[in-house]
Amino acid sequence: MNTRRKNRRSDRRKIRMLLPAACLTVVLVGVLLASHTQVAAQDNPYKLVGYYSSYGIYEDYYVTDIPADELTHLNYAAVDVSSNGQCVSSDEWTDMHFLYPSDDENLRLAGNFRQLQIMRGEHPNLKILMTVGGWENSENFSNAALTPESRARLVRSCVTFMQEYLFDGIDLDWRYPVSGGALPGRPEDKENFTLLLAEFRSQLDDAGLADNKTYLLTMLAPPVKLLYQNYEWDRVHPYLDWINLMTFSFQGAWSDIASHQAPLYGNTRDPRGPEVQSEYNVDGAVNAYLDAGVPSYKLVIGIPFFAQAWQNVRPNDYFGLYQSASGVPAGTRPGGILYYRDMLPLLQDQNYVNFFDEEVEVPWLYSANERIALSYEDAQSVRAKIRYMRQHELGGIMIWQVNYDDKAQSLLRVAYEELEKTP
Repeated sequence: MNTRRKNRRSDRRKIRMLLPAACLTVVLVGVLLASHTQVAAQDNPYKLVGYYSSYGIYEDYYVTDIPADELTHLNYAAVDVSSNGQCVSSDEWTDMHFLYPSDDENLRLAGNFRQLQIMRGEHPNLKILMTVGGWENSENFSNAALTPESRARLVRSCVTFMQEYLFDGIDLDWRYPVSGGALPGRPEDKENFTLLLAEFRSQLDDAGLADNKTYLLTMLAPPVKLLYQNYEWDRVHPYLDWINLMTFSFQGAWSDIASHQAPLYGNTRDPRGPEVQSEYNVDGAVNAYLDAGVPSYKLVIGIPFFAQAWQNVRPNDYFGLYQSASGVPAGTRPGGILYYRDMLPLLQDQNYVNFFDEEVEVPWLYSANERIALSYEDAQSVRAKIRYMRQHELGGIMIWQVNYDDKAQSLLRVAYEELEKTP
């Protein structure tokens, strides 16, 4: 789907003070980066990362509605990359000018950014990152990453933006290097993305030394081979604190059949065969990243707080699952999307059968009368994915997005409570 979706403990600071710059060879830097992020992982093995979009304001969900005490990290989406290759606000009204009820109209800074700063003060253990990019804000990434000069300019502007608005780090969401995005990329993007991360890591570390704090660097990563093959993962991951893996939208409005959009495992009844059964699920994506050399503790798996709907799904003995579909129902958001809070009336509707697929550990909703099928998440599937995360010693859970939950924050509460349990 194309939606509008403990502190880094670094001993590198000490090492830089003790060693002459000439000794920092490429090999040593790689070793230091690896040990640096291993320490971070040991300090906080279970992250609960929530994404929040600036457009939440337009849907009556505000920064002040975010249950900050239940998150370890909040990623604010999204900061844009301008045509001249610099970080800029993607919506200045929501970011800087919208007046919350407690705001004075003469404030120099209002909007979401001010509320995020207040949140940081009230929740000092919460780290708030700014997400740069996204589906609608990635068209200028390729040019910005093209040369050493353009990379340095982009990173310098992003770090300055981060410092000005008091973010704790940067989360990159380039969709996508080389191919697969809204606009075509170039073959050089694969290597240039790695070089861009190196520049981010260098400038963030320098800024951290100057500010006497540690700035985080993370990224949002795709779950399917067509897209993740365009990254140099063995070279990429050392620069990152962790990777937020988009383990959802394996299926969508484009799919020929109605099926689970975020299954934990493959289903042997899936008619598309072994490749889809083994790769198009959370377990398949995680194993692909592990095989590519990414350490398990750097993988944070995503859980979608939205449903995917299809129409014209004929009934069968499996509640419409794996039946052909054509289009999406009326009354859904673009692409057949329903937020979890949109799902609540359907879950109480007698016309819909609620089925939990034990083989893949996710729920399914189907109406034979209306021939509508929906793939979504519930409390049981959230718990299953957190158990999987623990079993495989992954870095944590990512929520896409907190502003899609119901008013009681039911799914987020389940995730928080499950992570709080002693394993």
